[in-house]
Amino acid sequence: MDELAVRSALEAGRRAGESYALLRPDQTPAGLMGEQLGKGAGSSIEFMDYREYEPGDDLRRVDWSAYARSDRLMVKLHREEVTPHLDLVVDASASMALPGTAKGEATLGLTAALACAADNARMTRRVYAAGDRLDLMQGGEGEVAGWVWPGFGAGGRFAEAGGPGGSGGLLEALYRVAVPMRGRGVRVLVSDLLSGDDPWPVVSRLAEGASALVVVQLLAGVDADPGGRGGWSGDVRLVDCEDGVLREVRIDAMTLRRYRERLDQLRGQWRSACARVGARMVEVIAEELVAGWDLRGLVRAELLRMV
Repeated sequence: MDELAVRSALEAGRRAGESYALLRPDQTPAGLMGEQLGKGAGSSIEFMDYREYEPGDDLRRVDWSAYARSDRLMVKLHREEVTPHLDLVVDASASMALPGTAKGEATLGLTAALACAADNARMTRRVYAAGDRLDLMQGGEGEVAGWVWPGFGAGGRFAEAGGPGGSGGLLEALYRVAVPMRGRGVRVLVSDLLSGDDPWPVVSRLAEGASALVVVQLLAGVDADPGGRGGWSGDVRLVDCEDGVLREVRIDAMTLRRYRERLDQLRGQWRSACARVGARMVEVIAEELVAGWDLRGLVRAELLRMV
């Protein structure tokens, strides 16, 4: 995508996101100071309960009047205050800008919409472009107009463009994160998930230390149904958008059936992995998204709320 197309997609997504706010998790993260009242004990001014003093406790939290009455050292517990935070991880591999589809536009627009929704929820945020490693997108903590998108395919191979089952590198990228994701924050992954690797290591790594995880599978129409309207059939030449390799294949009813079976299997594996950590998985079709930038499907999936 050229710079004009990138800017146009980001702006379209930003406008769409203005009407929504990101839903905060039910279980508020503990141990961070900020504006939102949490459910654990912390250091805000709202008193919750007492417990007995333990070595290492701050003596300033001892209730000396209670000690005078009971001859026991008791520590005041207060409701924590937290600053909710979003870490938004975006697959920047070449398959996310599949030529001839709306996938690149949808990826950028959805990223901008989620960032805007986080702002509306008064959450801090970071946007990561996932290539050979997770890198903070330049300007990603500020206004969408100031983002510098590194480009698709600039550093990584997560998916096989010819169909589900390629060699994924997302787990490696997560272990090579340039700036660590914030603990106890909300994390959202946007990817086509078209990798043959076991998704559990990726999901468990993303969920580690997070208060909530949402996995958004963003597919082009031809990813979801290659034989559908505008899809492929017969003898075709396909260029792998990840490595540029030309492949000649015959796409017939049997090929399409195997593809759909494999795609369903991959989806099932991701859903199962998400269920193990209490994460949610949302499926989005690129062409449907950019047709009107209607985000109500993400409201039904309990990722966003209208404002």
